[in-house]
Amino acid sequence: MPKPFTSDTFLREMWRRGATRLERVTFRRNRSTIWSLTRGGTALNLHEAFREAPRKVLDAFALIARAGGLGTSRSRRAGELVLAWPALTDALEEVRASRALRRRTAEARCCGTPEQRAYLRALYRYFNATRFDGVLPADIPVRLSNRMRSSLGHMMPGEHRSGRRYVVEIALNVDLMLPGNGAERVDTLLHEMAHAADYLLSGHRGHGPSWRSWARHVGCRPTTLYDRPVVRRRRRATSVTRVPPLPPALRRQVA
Repeated sequence: MPKPFTSDTFLREMWRRGATRLERVTFRRNRSTIWSLTRGGTALNLHEAFREAPRKVLDAFALIARAGGLGTSRSRRAGELVLAWPALTDALEEVRASRALRRRTAEARCCGTPEQRAYLRALYRYFNATRFDGVLPADIPVRLSNRMRSSLGHMMPGEHRSGRRYVVEIALNVDLMLPGNGAERVDTLLHEMAHAADYLLSGHRGHGPSWRSWARHVGCRPTTLYDRPVVRRRRRATSVTRVPPLPPALRRQVA
């Protein structure tokens, strides 16, 4: 059985088929982006299902890349062939089902209010777009936990039987919602999102060199999340319902 394509091997297949303007191929695991051609036709973004694309699908993508999109009748037919590939439908259904289950599970475990969850979703989507170039899935569950004692957050990795990686959840210590913790709240979310990017794109866990590179890229401190100077509840049984104010640019993103 052929090995799944990497970004480099898929790009080489495109070059062999005459799509020499392409400079980069990126695989993404999500529900919405099946494929897109960006950066003036030099970057091809693909759903991860296409790591196992057969020859006819490779030919179709090369034709689309050579045409610069779906502007010709031939490239439009190639686009229809790509969408009709049965393995793509199966992969999208798998992603939808698994993410729906993870969202329900994370919400059931979240100690936050609906308003707090909306706040976290807005921050996550904003940072994904502005700091991570949109490489993370749009709907990784982000929840609050009142059970963390020393840690401020965690990223829980997962893996399907097929070997495809996903993020079960990102969890933040609910104390981060208290007044005076604004900088640490942002830094902790970026820290865990950097773990998610490092795991999904390279398979690495922990605070190794690749994670530190992500941390520096997105602007969080490349250190662990213990012993940070944060405001804590006096009594752990106290509920935290505060929703910090969002910057004006983010208020419209709160669902």
